[in-house]
Amino acid sequence: MTAESAASALTGGIPKDEPAGEGTGNTKYDGPAPATFSAASVLTGGIPAGEHAPPPPVGTPAALNAPHRHGGPGRLRGVLVIVVVATGIWLLASRVQTGADEFVTSLGRIEVTARLMDRPEQFPNLGAYRYTYVLKYKVLKVHRQDPQGKYRLNPGDEIFVGHYKPWMPRSQIKDADWGDAPLGGSLDRFVAGEAHRLALDYEMQDLAPSGALDYCFPPAVNRFFAIWINPTTY
Repeated sequence: MTAESAASALTGGIPKDEPAGEGTGNTKYDGPAPATFSAASVLTGGIPAGEHAPPPPVGTPAALNAPHRHGGPGRLRGVLVIVVVATGIWLLASRVQTGADEFVTSLGRIEVTARLMDRPEQFPNLGAYRYTYVLKYKVLKVHRQDPQGKYRLNPGDEIFVGHYKPWMPRSQIKDADWGDAPLGGSLDRFVAGEAHRLALDYEMQDLAPSGALDYCFPPAVNRFFAIWINPTTY
């Protein structure tokens, strides 16, 4: 390459003494002046000094990562939540059967809710003998303590309760042998594992009209006679 061709390449093919846009094979450029950049302009992203960058468009990563401000729940939503919670509490309460009535809460000297722990598959068939049968319970809740203080019961205690004519619904057990005093309840049958609300009195051997069948151990401990008994979902 000669010195002249090298100079021509450096000047874009324009002869040495000929201005750009003139001469053979060159067209004069009439467009806008080319942009110029300074070091400060490059560092500020092309934003003139004293001006701020515009906010990023919606959908850009910066906009997606920006914190969102949410308002609190509306008044209607709050009312609906209260209504739903109140309805749920009412439904649960309506399913709970406490076993309370005017008889179980007033008869006898002791009142408890207790779980029946066991019972025989069949109560003995002893003909005309109307016996009292003793069943084992575990106390769940004490509603009325013995006012005389002889039997102080607590949840978790084992008690042994005599039931008159246990093969019959409680509403049918009262007879001439018992007398005119209230005796019975709304329980239809004894099922192991179920909870009963019981109005109890003592001493069992004195209250059982025709004596008691007692196969529970230990003997002579926490023996009571059931005056009134209702089922409960406790």
